[in-house]
Amino acid sequence: MDELAPLRTGSYAGMWRDLLESAFLHQWQGVKEFWRANALYRLTLNGPMPDRLSLAPEDFQAQRLEDADAMFRGRFRLPGGTVLIKDGALWDAESPNESWAEELHGFGWIRHFALAGGEASSTFVRNAVHDWLKRYAEASGLSWRPHVIARRLAAWSTYTRLVISSNDMLWRSQVLHSMARQARHLARTLHEAPQGEPRLAAAIGLALMGIVLPDGAHRLKLGLDATARELARQILPDGGHVSRNPEALLRILMDLMTLAVALRNQNRPVPDEIQSAIDRMAPMLRFFRHGDGRLAVFNGGGQGTEKSIDAVLARDDAQGRPFGFAPHSGYQRLSAAKTLVLMDTGAPPAPAFSQNAHAGALSFEMSSGPHRIIVNCGTTLLRGPEWREACRQTQGHSTLGLDGVSSAETVSGGVIGRLLGPRLVLKGGVSSRRKEEENGIFIDAGHRGYAASHGLIHERRLFLSSAGDDLRGEDTLVSDPDARAKAQGRVRFSVRFHIHPDVRASMAQDGSVLLRLPGGEGWRFRAAGGTVGLEESIYLGAGDPIRRTEQIVVTGDGLAEPPCVKWAIRQIAPE
Repeated sequence: MDELAPLRTGSYAGMWRDLLESAFLHQWQGVKEFWRANALYRLTLNGPMPDRLSLAPEDFQAQRLEDADAMFRGRFRLPGGTVLIKDGALWDAESPNESWAEELHGFGWIRHFALAGGEASSTFVRNAVHDWLKRYAEASGLSWRPHVIARRLAAWSTYTRLVISSNDMLWRSQVLHSMARQARHLARTLHEAPQGEPRLAAAIGLALMGIVLPDGAHRLKLGLDATARELARQILPDGGHVSRNPEALLRILMDLMTLAVALRNQNRPVPDEIQSAIDRMAPMLRFFRHGDGRLAVFNGGGQGTEKSIDAVLARDDAQGRPFGFAPHSGYQRLSAAKTLVLMDTGAPPAPAFSQNAHAGALSFEMSSGPHRIIVNCGTTLLRGPEWREACRQTQGHSTLGLDGVSSAETVSGGVIGRLLGPRLVLKGGVSSRRKEEENGIFIDAGHRGYAASHGLIHERRLFLSSAGDDLRGEDTLVSDPDARAKAQGRVRFSVRFHIHPDVRASMAQDGSVLLRLPGGEGWRFRAAGGTVGLEESIYLGAGDPIRRTEQIVVTGDGLAEPPCVKWAIRQIAPE
């Protein structure tokens, strides 16, 4: 079987339009915030007051006792950083960045207290909600952004026994009244959520509140219609998310499954657009799973948790199997025996969806059974934006890079960065070809990310044997005849293979590298066309804490014509 991926390109197209639109909306937002902080606007949020919730939605996110314990002690570790809360003054804490603040106001962290249980957990959560209601009654600011409201309402309704776990009817009515007001504001401001995952989360949240809160028929219709529109924009035909982030795909699928389960529990039909998206997304999620049950680390995503992935896929009625080639998402999957290789063969997403994308063109990850061998470094929001930006560069991926240059450009400074966020642009195309034969799977891929700066194309060939015991690769830099810049003189390059921290690496006298997996399984790395060495690296795929590890680095001075590194990772026969 021979399959050719479509040429994928990334460019500045659309960025200037987005910039003008964002500048206008930024100015107009100030006017809207002024109006919404007014007492007259708050009156418009009044309406019928609910006396109950129709159901408690299901939460597929993992719960951790250690997180609840840390928060009890005042240590709030959320995406964006860690903040120490003094004297229980949660809402007086200084947020390190907007990501952290949105997570705090979204209240998703109360799921960990639900697992801890007990009166102490209920009291902690009730006090946090009580203080929030006192301080943030005005429908303005970060805490009232549409996607933040959606997260908060979902959390309060899912863990209502924590939030309203008292016989105080006045307290109960205050919470329910606030939830109804927030839902009304969400219905009005849904379109203001940032493009991508936040807007889809807001739409799903509105639909969910149409089920959870009484008299929600109008909200339900608005939410379902908006969800269908966003799914059409964001979920690709092969089931991937437009951001190309596997963990974003997991989060969205969990949200959609929560909505679908809630609809079925109320004997309501799941709209075809939503069910179709679920049926495409579930096989794509399986596509990204390594043998340890967690996700490959690409484009700003982490591993996720096996428990969450298992839980959401258990609700997938179609049980679609993973395929080998995702042409729209831009990934290849090579599987043989217990060996799995996942390769990024796509360009960065459209600029509006590229704020977390990585310059990892043609990078790959490899695992044997439950053990990861070759990985990308990943990223973490827990360390703040500086770490995130550093991890986006090509050097943090198992691919070829030129000294001091990434395969894609991060546009993060000045007005563009302030209004649009740190977008990623690849100045050139990415293509790939797949061939499956009796002896194994072949991938031929290339990208033009270095054409504008160096006049070079990076070509990578991979072969995985049908027995799964032999992965071979070839990385070549060839002149691009269409590039304005022309390759001149030496071009120093490095081909990096980041090693998972559970794997022990050691250099042999013959220049090869022995890779010893947990349990004793061994693999050997060899390369020709460059100097092989072991260097320090880090792994962030599992989140915090940072795990120190090593990387195999094959360096070359570019004197060969064309520069080419041939390498192999072969399993060592057991003694």
